[in-house]
Amino acid sequence: MTSRGVSLLKFVGTVSLGLLTGLSCSLAAVTVPSILSLPSASSAARAYRNLAPTSSLRLRSLTTVSSASFLLAFYLSPRSYRHPYLIYASTLALASSFADQIAPYILGSSDDEASREETAARRQARHERLAARNAARAARMEASYEVVGDVASEEGTGSASGGDDFDAEEEEEFNGEEVRGEIEDFLKAQRVQTGIASVGFLLSLVGVWGDGALKLLCCG
Repeated sequence: MTSRGVSLLKFVGTVSLGLLTGLSCSLAAVTVPSILSLPSASSAARAYRNLAPTSSLRLRSLTTVSSASFLLAFYLSPRSYRHPYLIYASTLALASSFADQIAPYILGSSDDEASREETAARRQARHERLAARNAARAARMEASYEVVGDVASEEGTGSASGGDDFDAEEEEEFNGEEVRGEIEDFLKAQRVQTGIASVGFLLSLVGVWGDGALKLLCCG
């Protein structure tokens, strides 16, 4: 029973690491380059902001499942069957989650430290201005509801002019070079994560095949 449980953990870890490799590879090869080809900085920034949180959450989930499965399989295995590849595969899965920190050292960066800090400061200032503008718009909407008799007229004029003004201001907030640099950093991180995860996936495949975990799981 323990052997089947360990084999199941190895299988889950290998499949999760394979899904992690495939997802990061598709992001690096197809999805992120398509965002870079969008015609405007605002559309690219919106697409990237919709993609990055969702993909990062899924990548972290797969990383956690894979590394935890391999570690549990290692510690639950009898001492004579604790193969080192389980630790190596778990370590590589964890290391792939730090691809954004590793990528500048592997792929290099065209920007020096000062320019990266300046870009980060401008990006933070832009986020703060957008947050302040959203808060001001929310306050104006709340104030307009207090004047019950003028709600209809205020909404009619405000939606026609204020919304266009906000869209124009938001469009001006996006700097093409900053947006492109941010997306390219994400692309580099995905390439590095693909490389690290693929090595771990191949290692786990060879290890699982070598110790017969798949045969034990399928045939009992």
